[in-house]
Amino acid sequence: MAETPKYSVSRKQNEIEIRQYPGYIQAEVTVEDKSYKSAIEKGFNLLAGYIFGNNISRQKIEMTTPVQASRSEKIAMTTPVTVTGSSSFTVAFIMPAEYTLETLPQPKDNRVHFTRIPARKMAAARFSGYFQQETIQKNKQRLSHWLEEQALETEGDFIVAGYNPPWVPGFLARNEVLIQIKSDDALKK
Repeated sequence: MAETPKYSVSRKQNEIEIRQYPGYIQAEVTVEDKSYKSAIEKGFNLLAGYIFGNNISRQKIEMTTPVQASRSEKIAMTTPVTVTGSSSFTVAFIMPAEYTLETLPQPKDNRVHFTRIPARKMAAARFSGYFQQETIQKNKQRLSHWLEEQALETEGDFIVAGYNPPWVPGFLARNEVLIQIKSDDALKK
């Protein structure tokens, strides 16, 4: 069974939870693509290569879940400011808790880099199915609507997380959309 980041649940309503995560390290790559599914496939392959030994020491690292992806639109710095239309996705694997930035093997591929994620409070909405744009968007809207009803403010981009390998049937697959809750709100609730 793959390691998954530990978290505590402070509130739950149906398939939505407010969670407190400890800090962790993630390996990530940036992929240019138009869809989550395609970006995740490309990013997954690069990151899987790293953990399966495509690193300077040829060390294998245990697979963890979930695979995460977040989307950000590139914006041109012109007057007026406009969206260019191309999309950039960050795809990430959370590194096993036993590693530090100093003990992780150096990647051979310079597209793989590490980020230390601090402890934070996240809102998460669980759903099944495959990474289809409309399903992801529907669940982002569902989570946003719930957060508005709860008067909770967010910060940062949505993260889409997948916990299962691609051969798991969609109706059994565990997926989530997550977003960070502003620290002021996290302290009030």
